[in-house]
Amino acid sequence: MIGQFPWDPFPQTEPAPSGDDPLLAAIYRGAVEGGDAYRAVRSAVRREGGVLRIGNRFVPDGRYREVAFVALGHAANSMALAVLHVFGDRVTQGFVAGPEKPPATVPFRWETVGDGWGGDDAAPRVVEAAREIATDLKESDLFLLLVSPGALRALLAPPPETDRKGFSELLRDLHGQGTSGADVGEVARVLGAGGVGGRLLMTGTRADVQCLIVDRGDGPVAVGGGPTFPVTDAERLHARATLERTGLLARLSPNELDRPGDGHAPSEHRPVVVAAPADGLRSSADVVVDKGWTARVGVLGLNDRPATAADRFVTSVESVLAAERLDPGIRSKGLVVFATTTLDLPEGVAERPACEEFLARARGTLRRREMSVGLFRTSGPIGPAPDFAGGAVGKPGEPGSAARAEVVRPIRMRSGITDVGLVVAAVVPAVSGAGAVGSRPFP
Repeated sequence: MIGQFPWDPFPQTEPAPSGDDPLLAAIYRGAVEGGDAYRAVRSAVRREGGVLRIGNRFVPDGRYREVAFVALGHAANSMALAVLHVFGDRVTQGFVAGPEKPPATVPFRWETVGDGWGGDDAAPRVVEAAREIATDLKESDLFLLLVSPGALRALLAPPPETDRKGFSELLRDLHGQGTSGADVGEVARVLGAGGVGGRLLMTGTRADVQCLIVDRGDGPVAVGGGPTFPVTDAERLHARATLERTGLLARLSPNELDRPGDGHAPSEHRPVVVAAPADGLRSSADVVVDKGWTARVGVLGLNDRPATAADRFVTSVESVLAAERLDPGIRSKGLVVFATTTLDLPEGVAERPACEEFLARARGTLRRREMSVGLFRTSGPIGPAPDFAGGAVGKPGEPGSAARAEVVRPIRMRSGITDVGLVVAAVVPAVSGAGAVGSRPFP
């Protein structure tokens, strides 16, 4: 284990998760720790034996005179702190833009960027600060660009002939007409100015640049609008087709899709993905196996709208149960079936309503008395109640619990966790002896 999780959402004095859903709480803990951006950056950037590892490259530890960073998105504080812990006083410049003010141990400029549609009010200042830092560096310096989900809001400016409010409404209306969250993000990347579409760093940057990405499930090009990926012709054609199909192309000026943004020449710096939802899923699976359960994957990339995603997940659980033949000698306690999802939300949009819709739909489609479903949110700011952290529906895991199965039960977590995305788990205990799973369907 590398370092202490800097904003641990679970009480350190608690020996094990407890309450109405101890297994689901343990799964949540596993997802958080497995996808932790702090540990991911500490693993990707290391100094050992005179050698510096940066992503997939290895260079002499004395290669760089100065180190500078810009950390963006929900995991900005965790990623920035990791860089400081690796390089110490060699970090001479830094900038942080995320949902929360960084701690005093990150003594650099910062901007607060919240959830919403389109770009944040702070986006122009964020882009200007990032370019200023990059421009000041020399060939002997290292520039780390740390990008996590939510960075789109920190980098996105409207097209030159559209105001910010109008552009935000365009993106919201696109999603409202059935456009996928990934396609909405592509339209934002293609149309937007600011730092998206490969325009964050100018080609004149002399420093050695390394971009580290925390991916929430849409792919590294999508995170933050792809600040190091220039827009391709294929993306422009697809964005135009999306706008034409929804009838929203008329809101733009005729040449808006052909503009290169704000005049900065695109530059490409290939990023390294340091954390993704699969990391959280893998860690959660290890937790349940250690506790005597059998772990299986139902659906990877469950990126439908909440109701459809819930239906697909419950159906996948039934398919796994139908195919599963647990060896009685294993004496498994039952099955835990996992999925990762974005609930088809564009990056930076508040997740709570979609999470609650997913859980409500899952409750209505459960086919087994003993089954429970949990949805765990590990991306974005989580503050005091009633902010949504995690929830469960179905039979509570604690024998004799007074919790109601027909409502969403919260799975508690302290504030500040900012990592990789959404993980779903269905718990189906073995109810008729060793190896027998899910033998009591609902009538």
